[in-house]
Amino acid sequence: MDSYRPLDITVISASGLENFLFFFRTRVYVVVSLINGNSVVEKKTHSTHGRNPKWNHRIKFPVEESAIYTTTLLFVLRQHRLCGDRDIGEVSIPVSELLEANSGSSEHVVDYQVQSMRGKSVGTFTFCHQFREKVCPARDATGTTPPATTYTNNQQGINPAYHQPPGYANYPAPQYGTGVGWYHPTGGYPYPPQHHQQPIS
Repeated sequence: MDSYRPLDITVISASGLENFLFFFRTRVYVVVSLINGNSVVEKKTHSTHGRNPKWNHRIKFPVEESAIYTTTLLFVLRQHRLCGDRDIGEVSIPVSELLEANSGSSEHVVDYQVQSMRGKSVGTFTFCHQFREKVCPARDATGTTPPATTYTNNQQGINPAYHQPPGYANYPAPQYGTGVGWYHPTGGYPYPPQHHQQPIS
């Protein structure tokens, strides 16, 4: 296992989805994936109601140092439907871009445009991110690194594996999809107090 940087993500909110969500009680959730080639770690937020949904859902990922420049963070907004969930849109960001923007130790809040599968902007997505200090894996008495835990994702007919260091627990546990294209943020500023829930205009 290579040394890694813990990446903390808080999925905050989305706005401007009025033209896509016709019913106020529609439930929306976010699938968050860390992708490096065929290796995928996927987690999900809880679902919430409204055309301007708010989650404030915290997620942690370990990002290997050697994979920072080849790894992508993907957010897919999905709508719950009785006839089957459907994708609203997605935001895809190179992890290296987040690292460059988050050179300090504080959390940063950023806005990204949500892109539909046809490349049309369908709203604004707000989240915050923070990289923790680099962690080197512990070695056993023989001087070797214990084997990493392997996670697989078979939901899309593939069998990728992403290596996660021993003892690095999923946070939070999943309570309940990938795309292409990189989209640039509309802005960012230091993370506000935890009670902040309003999306950035």
